[in-house]
This record gives sequence, C-alpha cells and structure tokens, in this order.
Amino acid sequence: MELQTQIDELKASSKRQKIAIIALAGVIVVGVGVAAIQPAGDATFDTITCKAWKVVDKDGKMRINATTLADGQASVQWLDKDEKMRINAMTLANGDATVQWLDKDEKMRIGAGTNADGEASVQWWDKDGTVRIAATTFANGRAGVQWKDKDGNVRIGAGTLADGQSNMMFIDKDKKVRIIAVTTADGQAGVLWKDKDGKTRILAATNADGTVELPTEDLKK
Repeated sequence: MELQTQIDELKASSKRQKIAIIALAGVIVVGVGVAAIQPAGDATFDTITCKAWKVVDKDGKMRINATTLADGQASVQWLDKDEKMRINAMTLANGDATVQWLDKDEKMRIGAGTNADGEASVQWWDKDGTVRIAATTFANGRAGVQWKDKDGNVRIGAGTLADGQSNMMFIDKDKKVRIIAVTTADGQAGVLWKDKDGKTRILAATNADGTVELPTEDLKK
C-alpha cells in the first residue's frame, strides 16, 4: 500500500512538472513574439569596429553605406529615398581623396578632390554631363579657374603663377583668344585686345617705371 502511494505521488509530481514545462515554454514563445514585434530601442556603444556599415530607413531602404576595401580604399555613400546615390566620399590607396555630389538622376554635378602630389580641384558639371567650371591649385604654386561653354570649350581662363604673375583670358566660340589681361611680378600690368583674325588691335599697359602705353591700330587697316 505504501509502495502504491509512492508511485501515485511520483506520477502526480511528473504530471505537475510536465504542465510546468509546457507553461514555461508558452511563456518563452510569447516573450519572443512580443520582442519580435516591438521596435528596436536606442543603443549606446563606446566603439563599433567593422569592415562595412549600412544604415536603412523605416522602409528598409539603404540610405548610408560605408565600406573599406583590402587595397586601402574607404568610402561613404549617401542615398536618397529612391536609393539613388547623391553623395560619394572616398579616399584611395594612392593618397587621393574625393567628394562627389550627384543629382536625382545620379549624374555628377560637383566634384572636389585632392591628389597625393598636392593638387586640389573643384569641378561643376551641367545636367548634360559637361564640365562647365573647373578650379585648381597645383603643387608648384599655380592656381587657375576655367569657365567652359556647353560644348566643353574653355571661354574664360584666369590664373596665378608661383612667381606672382596673374592673368585672365577671354576666348571666342572659335577657340581664339580675344582679350588677355596680365599683371607681372615686377609691377607691369596690361590688357590686350585682338580681332577675329588674331591681330592685336589695342594694347593698354602700365610699366614698373610708371610709364603708360596705349598703342592702337586703325580698324580700317
């Protein structure tokens, strides 16, 4: 009788444990489900180390992408809501670094960069992909700006040289220089006008000694 009582108690205990395990499993499942549907909260990290980093918006679309490559290149891209790249910043293994701005059609519109040799430049493109303005500084001390027409031909150029000289040129649609303005390191300054055939027609200048020149040629010649 005592043995039967112990057997009954064991059965009852086993049954209670089975019910408890089932109940616990139910709690775990419910807990996981709740955690899955709850939005992620804020998190704070001291350091994140990774080879790539992607940020997505509420719709799961990638908006920021940061990557490094084995050759030493590193880049970060910013994408708009349509996942089109709008900004691209990168450093290359050879020492170059660039930032590019693109329009909604992913066409390059502005580019800025520095080269390993010390050159730095900024360029502006039109909607047709033609460079219209280019500004550059060179490692040897020169600096220049060019304005181009819709066909990519230089129409205005301005520059400074390492020795202190500066100049500005105006070029017609036939690629002929028509006006040149120059200042030199020794104090001279002059402006030269040419006709469509390349002949000098007007020259106005001041010399370092204070003298002034203004020779002209008769347009009838």
